[in-house]
Amino acid sequence: MSFERFIARRYLFSGQHKALVSVITIISVLGVAMGVFALIVVLAVMEGFGQNLRSKVIGAYAHLEITQATPQSPPIIFDDISKRLAAVPEVRAAAPVILKLALVQVRDEASESRQTGLYIQGIDFDREPAVTTIMKKVEGEARPQGNGLVMGKMAARQLYAPLGTKLLVWTPLFAETANGRVPVVRNLTLEGVFDTGFPETDQVAAYMDIESARSLFLVPEGQADAVRLTVSDPERVREAQRAVQAALGPDYRVMTWIDKNPLLFDALRLEKWAMFIILLLIVLVAATNIIGSLVMVVMEKTREIGILKSMGATREAIQRIFLYQGMMIGGTGTLVGTVAGLFVCYMLKYYIKLDIMSEAYLSDRIPMVIDAWTNVVIVVSALLICLLASLYPARQAARLDPVEALRYE
Repeated sequence: MSFERFIARRYLFSGQHKALVSVITIISVLGVAMGVFALIVVLAVMEGFGQNLRSKVIGAYAHLEITQATPQSPPIIFDDISKRLAAVPEVRAAAPVILKLALVQVRDEASESRQTGLYIQGIDFDREPAVTTIMKKVEGEARPQGNGLVMGKMAARQLYAPLGTKLLVWTPLFAETANGRVPVVRNLTLEGVFDTGFPETDQVAAYMDIESARSLFLVPEGQADAVRLTVSDPERVREAQRAVQAALGPDYRVMTWIDKNPLLFDALRLEKWAMFIILLLIVLVAATNIIGSLVMVVMEKTREIGILKSMGATREAIQRIFLYQGMMIGGTGTLVGTVAGLFVCYMLKYYIKLDIMSEAYLSDRIPMVIDAWTNVVIVVSALLICLLASLYPARQAARLDPVEALRYE
């Protein structure tokens, strides 16, 4: 151990006003520890919430969705699209979908009518599970045939429609009959209710068999409104998007799951950085305590500093003594805060179950993601702040003139 570290450790809890200096030192350590603790726990929760939301969005939407670039573009023929996608190695699965807006009406025994607009999806029951999770959690019949319909949990709740409810579906299309053009209306039966965990889908979506949807919305055989895809790595979906776009050409538009909710994920990213900066202020406040503690030590140890300089200690050695002392305070606080924060995160993630059951948070418990790089940034930031806070008292101590320091001794 160098003599600078030895003296720094002696100065930390010694002096004429030992009790006061010790209290300020402990407060400084606790301040740094609380700041680091709050940063680790809060950012772990925010990262967990972000990943939880991302997984639900990816489940509710496909990784990629192919639509017509313009209304004048060629219609989407699934078999033709599938042949072109065979040359794209990133694509893992594909499924056609018919997606139309319709008015769904419920009339009960009291002749009261309730209606809502829903995006009715015609899906291929064999291919769809490979691209979305809409069929994963269904109460009732997940694969309705004929005039059966499955709608989102929140939509069914809004219509007060239990399973078996008769539905009247009005489409925005007209069919040519002997009596002229008449709107296409169909009687359907609610055979299931799905729950993706993503309110935007559960409130406005419903699905049925793709052939039944073709009949309802007068879609020619083989055509689709869109093709949904899954790729090997959803986090690198932009690369897959470019590959698919190159394979299909300009007649088709390729959208990613990120494009479906760009503002949401930008807001989450901005909120995470804002929270990091705000909580870092706690460490800054603790750093001012370190400055106060070291200034008091410098004032109290003026005589000792003068003796050390008269014995040959250089300015750099004196400065290192107080830098070491500041880093001992900051390092201890950072270590305590890091251990406590990781322990709480570990307990919340694996042992403590909190059944929040809140649709606003899209989770039935507190999500936690302990990211190593995030914690490294927190620790390095806290130590850097403590180092900067120690510079001023250390420089003041190094500038002391040994003659002036010993003049009145």
